[in-house]
This record gives sequence, C-alpha cells and structure tokens, in this order.
Amino acid sequence: MTDQERYFIHKIRVYYADTDAGGIVYHARYLEFAERCRSELLRHISHPLISDGGNQFVVRKSQIEWRAPARLDDLLVCRTGIEDIRGARVTMRHEMLLGDSAVTVMVVELAYVTASHKPVRLPEALISAMRQFAVCDAGKR
Repeated sequence: MTDQERYFIHKIRVYYADTDAGGIVYHARYLEFAERCRSELLRHISHPLISDGGNQFVVRKSQIEWRAPARLDDLLVCRTGIEDIRGARVTMRHEMLLGDSAVTVMVVELAYVTASHKPVRLPEALISAMRQFAVCDAGKR
C-alpha cells in the first residue's frame, strides 16, 4: 500500500459562512476543517470523540501552510494521515486539496488526555486502528 492509499479521505464543501469579504476561505476555517476530518477519522475507526471515562484528544501544536485560496462552493478533499504515534501523542497531517493541488497543508500534534486533562497513553487498540492511516512510518515505535 502506498502512502497515498493510506490517507483517510473526507470531503468538505465551502459555504458562504466559511469565506471572508473577499470570497475566499477565511484562514482560521482550515483549523475547523481539520477538526472535522479528525472527528470523522475517529468515527471511521469506531473510537468515540470522548471515551466513557472522559479521555479525549486535544490539540497541542499546529503548523499550517497556506498555498492557494479556496473559494465559495469549492469541494475540498481533506486527506488525513498519521505521521507519528508516541505515548500520549499523535501527529496528523491534513492536506486540503482542490483537484490535485494542496491549498493548505497542516501538521497537528494531538495529546490524549484524561477528563482532568492529564496526558495518558493511547490504548493499544486505538494505535492499531490508526496504523492503517500511517504515513512516514508512523506508529512503528
């Protein structure tokens, strides 16, 4: 399986509320788009957004590169891959594509925390489920 085949795919339509006065997607909306993609990936692998015990992912760090504008009514394809899994952390790569071109690329580091916001190791079953979306040799540690 190639890296391209390992990405989780989710489509996002750009709505009027996503755009600024110039008619392009407002820069902060891409963070929301990435959040939707992560949520859908977790649903896809049957992992709750918040576990029965209150464990959940929180964003620890984010790096965003805007390459081109997306506009009203565009249909973006969000490709999400797992770049690294270590202890209580997961690093994901989100690429927002319009056609074959990336309009935005972001790398987001998530921490898995308890209900009291203390870092906790990811369950082995969750790591195993995420490995299907591993790119860059993620999760092999």
